[in-house]
Amino acid sequence: MATLADPALAPRTVPSRWIISRAVDLSLVIGSVFAGYAYLALNLLAHVPITYLWWIWSIGFDGTHIFGTAARTYFDRESRRRQPKLLFGSLAFFFSLGPALVLLHLTPVLVLIVAVWAYYHVLRQHYGFLMLYKVRNRDLAPVDNRLDHAFLAVTLIFPPFHRFFVHHPEELSIPARFALDKLAPAAEPVLWCGLAAVVLLWIARQAARRRQGIPADVPKLLLLAGVIPLHWLAFAYMSWQAAVPTVTIVHNLQYHALIWFYSRNRYSAPSAAARFGRIPKAVATSLLTYAAMAIAFSALYRVPGFQLGNMSQLAFGFFCGFGLTHYYLDSRIWRLRHDPSLRQALGMA
Repeated sequence: MATLADPALAPRTVPSRWIISRAVDLSLVIGSVFAGYAYLALNLLAHVPITYLWWIWSIGFDGTHIFGTAARTYFDRESRRRQPKLLFGSLAFFFSLGPALVLLHLTPVLVLIVAVWAYYHVLRQHYGFLMLYKVRNRDLAPVDNRLDHAFLAVTLIFPPFHRFFVHHPEELSIPARFALDKLAPAAEPVLWCGLAAVVLLWIARQAARRRQGIPADVPKLLLLAGVIPLHWLAFAYMSWQAAVPTVTIVHNLQYHALIWFYSRNRYSAPSAAARFGRIPKAVATSLLTYAAMAIAFSALYRVPGFQLGNMSQLAFGFFCGFGLTHYYLDSRIWRLRHDPSLRQALGMA
């Protein structure tokens, strides 16, 4: 007697599964790309000065998402107890790294570290959401995992690499003579061919899945369709000062959605304040409270950081510690495979 476990009788279509909910995912996880496109339009079409857009992003979105990390690490009593070396060791190291590089007259190296790591941090989060959608939708065939990873990585890395390392390294304070098109003119066509090969392989695999009757992983495809064109447009048509908030605001909104979901599941119990602390409990209790605390946190370090950073390179190096610590911690605290409590809080248990 045949069962549904038999491939021939398996359902041909399954409902798409979302990380948080259909409404939240479409508005904040996938739909967050519309904030990036809004920045693109405001700067390029409406000619809004990037200075205004930068401050809105910096205080309202970027600094606040760093508060999200702090809320589930430094302000979480149980997290401080479980991971003191990770939390306070990284704090000491990264807040010392910037001033040390400045004192060694390596400020351009610090700028390059922050810029490259910040972009890699954005890319890794998009990959994290991509994998969450693949898990939700049982889209885990090894060939698809490899191709999805390669497709996302290549299509997001190529635009800034092509701009800053092939043609305009001076925008990153690297001498223009080190541009790849000057050092190795034949390299650029090879890079374009490599990009084309990955894209064509990925498209061919999607066509093969369709022929085999494998249901489309709709959330994954929507995420890719939103994020990838935004990065290409931003790095092709905007200054780097404008491209940074344009692509990062998407990451910020996604992160806030994830932190809110995590906090609601982890800190909503009546005993949460006593166990985890008042701040995590407050974050989970009220969205307005979360927003107010995050904006206050952001303004308290971003405004003086900007002012003092313009006056002193040592201060600039010190305030880089906020971002560097966030990038590092974020790579450690969202590892589903090694953290059962995280899987439970994200509904992945």
